[in-house]
Amino acid sequence: MKKKIFCFYLFLAIAILLSGCGGGSSNGSSSSGTVSINIADAKPMLPSGTEKVLITFDEVSVHKAGGGWTSLPLAQTPYTIDLLQFADGRQTQLVPPVALESGKYTQIRIGVSSALIRINGVDYPVNIPSDKLRTDKEFEFDVIGGGAVNLTVDFDLSQSIVVTGSGTYQLKPVLHIIQTQEAATIQGSIKASTFGSFTEAVVIVIWDKDNCGTVTTGDEEYTRIRVEKEGSNPTQFRIYWLVPNQSYIIQIVVGSTQIYQEFVVSTKLQAGAVFLLNSGSAI
Repeated sequence: MKKKIFCFYLFLAIAILLSGCGGGSSNGSSSSGTVSINIADAKPMLPSGTEKVLITFDEVSVHKAGGGWTSLPLAQTPYTIDLLQFADGRQTQLVPPVALESGKYTQIRIGVSSALIRINGVDYPVNIPSDKLRTDKEFEFDVIGGGAVNLTVDFDLSQSIVVTGSGTYQLKPVLHIIQTQEAATIQGSIKASTFGSFTEAVVIVIWDKDNCGTVTTGDEEYTRIRVEKEGSNPTQFRIYWLVPNQSYIIQIVVGSTQIYQEFVVSTKLQAGAVFLLNSGSAI
């Protein structure tokens, strides 16, 4: 009888010990975090009269270092978004918060099934290379157990919509991906007199890869935006969703003349920073 009682208490003690340890599998917060992905665009340069740019997404996947691809659920499947509605710092949710195994992720895949552009009330299909277009982008982020990661995909329409002929267009996605809270911004304003007889200016952002302050071989255009003149007061503009800790060269063109250039060094554009062109004075 004593032996049976002893065995019972020994079994009970082991059970309590195991339940306290949890086995490492019952506590999801220690082995997973959440990831959400937003999508946006800057203020893109598109053909005159553009009213809508509808992009239909059907896949978002992430690749784990040393592992494989994981498909993430979209807000809707498929999900058609008018990206022109999400310019000037606005964004919309592409992937709602979803649990993801903790670890390092190195790539993001965006799948597009169709695209359409509306110009002056007429819809034009935007051709994609095949029935399904996948864009893989190298981007590293860490998912920590119990933590949350929020990313923004800047779908750069200025470079993604290619005019291939009269009324024909092709989609070649150019994506910039950033941690949402780390996105940097460059802000400026243009005097009415600087526009002269023109009603708009073009702001070109060049990624200065060698950090030398001048455009050299290997540098590449990051994005460009159109700034439309607003009355007699200086017209303000912002360039959103810039990758921080990078150097950029900002060029402003009115007509066919470059009227301004400024080098923005990486140390002045850290995570979450807002950099003022021309020290905050109108150009």
